[in-house]
Amino acid sequence: MVAAHSAKFPHSPPGCRYPMQKAICLSSPNAGVSSNHVIVPEKVNAVLGKNITLACKIEMGSNLSLTQISWERRLPSGTITLAVFHPKYGTSFSPEYTQRISFVSPSIQDATITLREVGFTDIGSYTCKVATFPLGNTQASTYVNVLVEPKVYVSAGPTALLDGGNESLVATCIAERGRPAAEVFWETELYGRSEKQSHDEPNSTTTVHVRYMWQPQSYAQGKTLTCVVRHPALQTEFRIPYILNVQCKC
Repeated sequence: MVAAHSAKFPHSPPGCRYPMQKAICLSSPNAGVSSNHVIVPEKVNAVLGKNITLACKIEMGSNLSLTQISWERRLPSGTITLAVFHPKYGTSFSPEYTQRISFVSPSIQDATITLREVGFTDIGSYTCKVATFPLGNTQASTYVNVLVEPKVYVSAGPTALLDGGNESLVATCIAERGRPAAEVFWETELYGRSEKQSHDEPNSTTTVHVRYMWQPQSYAQGKTLTCVVRHPALQTEFRIPYILNVQCKC
């Protein structure tokens, strides 16, 4: 889905409208000039510490002239300009972002940028603003959210599994400090049960523990439990096998 979070600038001409799919600015019917479209994703998920691409595509009428394209960010203290592309003078960047932002392949149709080493402070709204003559400004905004890939591991139970013994903690599947909370479960053919616990961590991250409880039986010796973790920051689900060791109760 592409964004419709667009607003008309003070100097934009009458007739500008911003539907759900993209920002559109139309000239007066008597002006003989085409429309101007700015298309961005509505939301982009970044992974903490990695790079992210913010796409901005421009569909500009043949009778329009591009003045410049800029990326802006809204902060509590006000709006700052991060990067500018000028068809004649090239690109320029805000000093504090010089080492982190670059245009992918700047042109009058494409103002896509790359933001490197994304952190929590990068969460928020980013606006691609296109200035054309004679229409003026058209813009569309995208929201950047930051995901945190959880640390995944399995912890063995505190005591040995004794054949015919009482229900015991076999192992715990842990997805530590994910943002958002990871989906965690045990995959097994055994007839045990799972207990889930989760608690909040700094920066809106969450740690999830799923304990597997089971009454040990010798038939399961050498069988496998599999800890499965799913998270939007992971390209595929994370799977950790845990082999049962059931000891004889002699």
